[in-house]
Amino acid sequence: MKLTSVLLILCLLTSCAPSTTPAPTSPPALHPPTLRPAPSVTPYPTPTRAPTWTPEATATVAASIATPDPFAAYTIDKLRMRQYGGGEIENLGVMGQNDGFTRYSISYPSDGLKIYGFMNIPSGEGPFPVIIVLHGYVNPAGYQTLDYTTDAADGLARQGYLVIHPNLRNFPPSDKGDVLFRAGYAIDVLNLIDILQKTAQQPGALEKANASRIGIWSHSLGGDIALKVAVISRGVKAILLYAPMSGDEQKNSQFFNFMTGNPENQQEMLAPPETFAAVSPNRYYKDISAAIQLHHGTGDTIIPIAWAQETCQELKEAGREAQCYYYDGAEHTFRARYLVDFSPRMEAFFASYLKQ
Repeated sequence: MKLTSVLLILCLLTSCAPSTTPAPTSPPALHPPTLRPAPSVTPYPTPTRAPTWTPEATATVAASIATPDPFAAYTIDKLRMRQYGGGEIENLGVMGQNDGFTRYSISYPSDGLKIYGFMNIPSGEGPFPVIIVLHGYVNPAGYQTLDYTTDAADGLARQGYLVIHPNLRNFPPSDKGDVLFRAGYAIDVLNLIDILQKTAQQPGALEKANASRIGIWSHSLGGDIALKVAVISRGVKAILLYAPMSGDEQKNSQFFNFMTGNPENQQEMLAPPETFAAVSPNRYYKDISAAIQLHHGTGDTIIPIAWAQETCQELKEAGREAQCYYYDGAEHTFRARYLVDFSPRMEAFFASYLKQ
């Protein structure tokens, strides 16, 4: 299979779209609340160490680093110190509607970028608890707003949650921006959370949102983003990690460099151990206030189950509340037979922390 097929599963580790949001079209039929399995892929080995660098390659990348401490802004401590929010969610029109919920096209500002996505608002008066759905890595050239995570978002909306699904930066039609160490993705989510907290239940797109009950549903790369958000923000009550990447950014950087070899990942690989420690959420798990539920399959050939087991162990050693489930033979996205166990556990988890 092509490398793009593997990256399609990644963010799931995450077509070219126009730079502006198209005008709303007639409402398409909404999908039933079942998670579509991803296409089969040829597995690639997971890297266990950083690649070997030639002096020429190292010099080329190092020359692009203009400051003595080029990675300071990406550390967890710095991300905690900065401000988030500003602006509001803009409703760009109806994308689809049924008896259970209405789907809207939306955008919101994030550090000077415009982030697009969709929002499912349940039928009824509300206010409804909010779940932010974080997609994984998909080759941006093939990414679509209604992608593989749409069914999960629809299923949650049918259960009475207001669901916001952002297309994170660099995924069309959202603007492009810095994503070194995946920090930019987390910033997009943290800005969204702040907007939620400041504008919920006011006239506008979020008038039916209950910002005191926010959860995150995340897959693959989205899991890394969710863990970053969890150690920075106390505004999230429950986080579901579905086949997540690691909380150790050195492992994630090695993975992406192995798969893409793009300049950003090459620059990450030049970071010293102390930088990786400072940008990795696993060093800060003791500060998490959200409850966490983790799901991973033993047959996952994209993200090793050992990473999930390590995350679960580290969370519990940090004294955090974590429910961890492993599925014999399940791949990076679960086939229907695994949803029999996965779906009820997920529903009970969110209901316990966001509805009761």
